[in-house]
This record gives sequence, C-alpha cells and structure tokens, in this order.
Amino acid sequence: MSLPKPMKTALIVVLTYVCVVLMMRYRRDGMDWEPALLIALLVTPPALLLSWGRDKLMDGARRAGKRARDRRRAAG
Repeated sequence: MSLPKPMKTALIVVLTYVCVVLMMRYRRDGMDWEPALLIALLVTPPALLLSWGRDKLMDGARRAGKRARDRRRAAG
C-alpha cells in the first residue's frame, strides 16, 4: 500500500506525537495526561526537524562518499 506524501507526513507527525505523549505519561515517574499532551505538542516539531536534518546530513555524506569513490576509480 502506497500513501500520498501529505498523508504519510501527517501520519508520521501523529505517530511521533502519540509516542512522545506515551513516553511522558508512562515513564518511571510518569506525569498526568494534560502536561504530557502539552509537552508533546512542544517536543514533536523539534524532534521531526532534527530527524529531517539528520537525513539531509546523511544524504550529503553518502553523496560525498560516492563522489570520492568515483574520483578514486577514475584516477586509478
């Protein structure tokens, strides 16, 4: 099953939000639902932004490695 990109993005955002809420609620010294919901609302965008930045960084490293391999093969 293939989802359209907007649907996939919305699903990732909702799942990230739910995971953060559940982690805050059920950790060892768990908190009430209301603060967990509010904190998750604040934490979800930076978490997704960091994930996006990591993907971009890793993609750039992969492309740089491919260029370096191509240069070595051309020179040798």
